[in-house]
Amino acid sequence: MKAVSNDASKCVGYILTFSNGASLYLSGDTSTTPQMAELADRNLDYAFICCDGVYNMDVTEAMECATMIAAKHSIPYHMIPADKTNCFDRAVAESFDVPGKIIVEPGEELILVNE
Repeated sequence: MKAVSNDASKCVGYILTFSNGASLYLSGDTSTTPQMAELADRNLDYAFICCDGVYNMDVTEAMECATMIAAKHSIPYHMIPADKTNCFDRAVAESFDVPGKIIVEPGEELILVNE
């Protein structure tokens, strides 16, 4: 299913920089925004990209955004919108085909490092 494009003026994403220098972009519940093209210049360590394809980008658009953002590692999340108890779908995560992909299963921990 193709994402219902969000109005870019109403989309929000976050860049977090931690005390160890690791930097992370969290897309929020969004679609492609013009600002994503500027993120490559920030040399981000991680990018969490939503990809459920209902009210935000689907996995194809999410891969395009991950490529544009060019973080060292990209992590797909928010894959199943209707199930509030489990938003993880292994098949969607595996289809998120970008360099530096990390799949984080429910209950797993990811330690962020500055690379």
